[in-house]
Amino acid sequence: MREEEPPRRGTLVAVVGLDGAGKTTQVHALGDWLASRGVPAMAQTSVSMAPVRAALTKIAHEDGFSDHLDMIGAETMRLISACSKLARVAALRESLRHSSDLVILDRYTYCQYALAVAQRVGSVTFLRRMFAGLPRPDLTIFLDVDPEAAARRINDRGIDTEDVVFLKEFREAYRSLPEFDDFVVVDGNGTREHVAGLLRATLRSAFPDRFEKAA
Repeated sequence: MREEEPPRRGTLVAVVGLDGAGKTTQVHALGDWLASRGVPAMAQTSVSMAPVRAALTKIAHEDGFSDHLDMIGAETMRLISACSKLARVAALRESLRHSSDLVILDRYTYCQYALAVAQRVGSVTFLRRMFAGLPRPDLTIFLDVDPEAAARRINDRGIDTEDVVFLKEFREAYRSLPEFDDFVVVDGNGTREHVAGLLRATLRSAFPDRFEKAA
């Protein structure tokens, strides 16, 4: 059960989707575009858990484990990731309450729910209880890409790799969430410029008053 939210002046937009969907790139671009239009906004990209995984894996290898998951378990790693998300989103509460900015957030708690379902690790019910006091997005954009395209993008980055089968399950996990019916689905399969245009149009449609004031 969600806690009652206090009144707020700001507007929260969450951009979610598969790894490799282009969320971080597009959130950066939206922040720059909004600033160029004179729309008061803050774009916040997600913090990668890769350094945490790398540090834990180093310790795991030193202590004779195969990797970080072998050492601490998948459920503990899921909880560490969820705690990181909780801290970052909770920090926005004061900004949303006192500032009228449009806040664009790269990833949201829905990503944690979908990952828990796809990985079959951890309790979504527990995560929902943990995140119950967080501000609810005024708009959630699901940046939808084909799992095969997402896997290519991830592999091309050279930072990590991802399995197409898992990405398909991850996509279905998002679609199984009860909140998904309220998401605005934006096709992320096109060029960076084309997708950026779709996202800009989505924001204009959702919050026309903000752009009229800035005009």
